[in-house]
Amino acid sequence: MKTKNIIGLFCAILIFHISSLTSSFAQDVHFSQTNMTPLLINPALTGVYGGDQRVFLNYKNQWQGMGMGGVTYNTALFSFDTHLFKKKWSKGYLGAGINAYKDVAGDLKMGTTQLNMSIAGIIFINEQQFLSAGLQGGYVQKSISTTAMLWENQYDAGSGTFNTSLLSSDVSTPSISYGNFSTGLSWSYNADQSTRFDNNQLKINLGLAAININSPKQNFFNGVSSSAGDNNEKLYSRFVFHGAGQIGIKNTNMALMPNIVFFKQGPSYQLNTGTLLRFTIRDDSKYTGFIKETALSLGAQYRLKDALIPVIIFEYAQYAIGLSYDINTSSLRQGTQGRGGLEISLRYLNPNPFHHTASRLYNLN
Repeated sequence: MKTKNIIGLFCAILIFHISSLTSSFAQDVHFSQTNMTPLLINPALTGVYGGDQRVFLNYKNQWQGMGMGGVTYNTALFSFDTHLFKKKWSKGYLGAGINAYKDVAGDLKMGTTQLNMSIAGIIFINEQQFLSAGLQGGYVQKSISTTAMLWENQYDAGSGTFNTSLLSSDVSTPSISYGNFSTGLSWSYNADQSTRFDNNQLKINLGLAAININSPKQNFFNGVSSSAGDNNEKLYSRFVFHGAGQIGIKNTNMALMPNIVFFKQGPSYQLNTGTLLRFTIRDDSKYTGFIKETALSLGAQYRLKDALIPVIIFEYAQYAIGLSYDINTSSLRQGTQGRGGLEISLRYLNPNPFHHTASRLYNLN
């Protein structure tokens, strides 16, 4: 497949997904640095990287000022993945990983804790392309703080306030749990395997995923049914399209890294797209080893109809740290009083990705 055809395919898919969006919009809990949360995006990305072990730590604090008392929304994620049978199988290998997710949101302290195990099969098509398919299964627990709820029969008309000491109409349970299953496919292309720092090369990854394919039932209210029926209590399956690339700028130490992630869940959708410009410093210290290879990526993401997100990622040998900040562009900024969301990500790759050139895989994440 010629390079120009691959670029055309990537751009066509990007344009199609932007042009086919409808007017509906909803913002779920999410991370803005989607390239630093691969196992959350698609189980088929498990083990899809150059190296042997990979670890991510992510934290997001957003929407300060929302709710009573300025309640914030906090999200944290840990993920680890590695390779299996890489030295034994010549046509491919397996990727195995784990990720744990914790979110606390709003006045009711709506908490979501999720633990997932994932496995992916990676098959080499040729020296430049490979396919991967992944499965993910996990356990989810959700909880709410019932003490923060206010009910109609607790309202004191005389004082115009709520009296929380009065018996409430609370028929809710403080926590629920269920199993969760996901699957996905991914295709990757690397035009030049000669060296990691050759910016004449082109790298592309495209994927599709289906999350919550079992549509688990979730209901905090005992004995209370919606007039729309029990189907209203089920979690919608979430469908994901994602793409990422690295396009080297010839005769420079720079590369463009565009990406897109599109989520569709029930009647809601979300689109994140943007580009980073990556600067690399190739030489480390030949004598002391104290000066390591580094790379700096600068750019921005845009979450459609919601936020502009400046991003900076600094890489130092095996480590990387990413910082971003959601600047609300929607009407939500009135509720947040102009405060967006700070996000921090940490990544560890072993061995040093600046030296690791023997693998057919590569790091777009």
